[in-house]
Amino acid sequence: MKEDNLYQDYLNYLDWRLKEGQINKGKYSLMKISNTGFDDFKKSFEKDEHFRQKVLKIKISEIRDKKIDDIFDDFDWRNFFSRYPN
Repeated sequence: MKEDNLYQDYLNYLDWRLKEGQINKGKYSLMKISNTGFDDFKKSFEKDEHFRQKVLKIKISEIRDKKIDDIFDDFDWRNFFSRYPN
């Protein structure tokens, strides 16, 4: 399951569902290790175009958020704020 190309998309989908309040932390933890949950996800991804588009939008959003975080992590805030004293 973890070696499958869709596994990371599955985890992103679960993260999104947790953030949206669709599942609780307990269910989230169980679904992360559930072969049945992953198989259901995979079937839906392969057969349902609407579901696939939803998962791809979540993936794009995660990539965008990571890029933004990386930019802010690399930014030299001390140098920036030293230019603007109180």
